[in-house]
Amino acid sequence: MEKDRVHEVVKSGYAEVARQGGGCCGPATTQSTSCCGSTETSSHADTAALIGYSDDEHSGAAAEGNLGLGCGNPTALASQKPGETVVDHGSGAGFDALICAEKLGPEGRFIGVDMTPEMLERARTNAVNAGYARTVEFREGLIEKLPVASESVDVVISNCVINLSPDKGEVFREAYRVLKPGGRLAVSDIVLTRALPPEVATLAAGWVACLSGALTEDDYFGNIRAAGFENIEHTRTPAAPLLTSSMQDPTWKAAVELIGEEQVMKLSDTVFSYAITAEKR
Repeated sequence: MEKDRVHEVVKSGYAEVARQGGGCCGPATTQSTSCCGSTETSSHADTAALIGYSDDEHSGAAAEGNLGLGCGNPTALASQKPGETVVDHGSGAGFDALICAEKLGPEGRFIGVDMTPEMLERARTNAVNAGYARTVEFREGLIEKLPVASESVDVVISNCVINLSPDKGEVFREAYRVLKPGGRLAVSDIVLTRALPPEVATLAAGWVACLSGALTEDDYFGNIRAAGFENIEHTRTPAAPLLTSSMQDPTWKAAVELIGEEQVMKLSDTVFSYAITAEKR
């Protein structure tokens, strides 16, 4: 698909996710009877635990921003320090923002960038309700063209969003641009060990499901290196458990119906969740 069409499809898909609701605590008017007192009953909390978030992270103040999305925990990779500035590529409803805000402290700053107004509205509300209105902000924009000043950021994070971009090279160049010398990149993302079959790679619904836009490892890391990053390190885990747990999730369901569950599971041995760190010299 053309770049503008990819943005349109992804934006529409995640606007629907934001409108459908979700998050551990539910609407503010029903918090007293929500799952916050028992996160074991929350599918979003279960997903967060599966991809590396601690009980405190997915049941605390950040729970309102947890829509069950993501494929890892970039906040655990970023080693944020009090007073630093962090930018999030594709900040969604603000789950990682609220986790980071506590670590950054009153002198730190968190900037979330997202292209979906519905997600931005939820994120801003969540930040205010959690008491982080002064240190957390959300800006509408594309991760290929960040609304952030050059060399103004200590850390760039992203959670399963870069695979949604039609131009990963530009995403990493922008991350490099906004980072200060010595700044850090910390990314969780879906990466492939071999290319997807054409009939899957071209599916619009597959883009929303974080599958059709995924690159192979060589291509993905080639983009990071070409942007100028050094000291690139990664670990990976099979994405099969995440695929299985997400089969009925709204962001996956349309893709699964088109591809077929059998085909999705055949692909699962080529789909991995990567935890990636890199540095700007």
